Amino acid sequence: MFVWPLLLIGGLAFIGSWAVGANHFWVSYTLLVVAGAAMYAPYGPFFAIIPEMLPRNVAGGAMALINSMGALGSFCGSWFVGYLNGATGSPAASYIFMGVALFASVWLTLIVKPANNQNLPLGAHHA
Repeated sequence: MFVWPLLLIGGLAFIGSWAVGANHFWVSYTLLVVAGAAMYAPYGPFFAIIPEMLPRNVAGGAMALINSMGALGSFCGSWFVGYLNGATGSPAASYIFMGVALFASVWLTLIVKPANNQNLPLGAHHA
């Protein structure tokens, strides 16, 4: 719920930085700062959502798997951005790739729905 708007802002900022280009350095730089902040801001709510969406007996393992995939993605994503920069001679393709990746994250965040069949401990109530 609170994750996707920030990811969308980050994606728009990356695409905006690409669209503005190097001719307007400070505007492009500001958009990159906004994109960076928007990508990292939803980490807290994202990891708080996981125990709410999964059964309690698998939440810990799922969080470990998600964290591991994030680490793998950060390596592969950094490598691919470097490859795009080298292959095209410009960071433009990298900005588009990162923006599209954030848009894909928004879409994935919106289509995943929490499970309704979680059992609460005795005396516990949903907020």
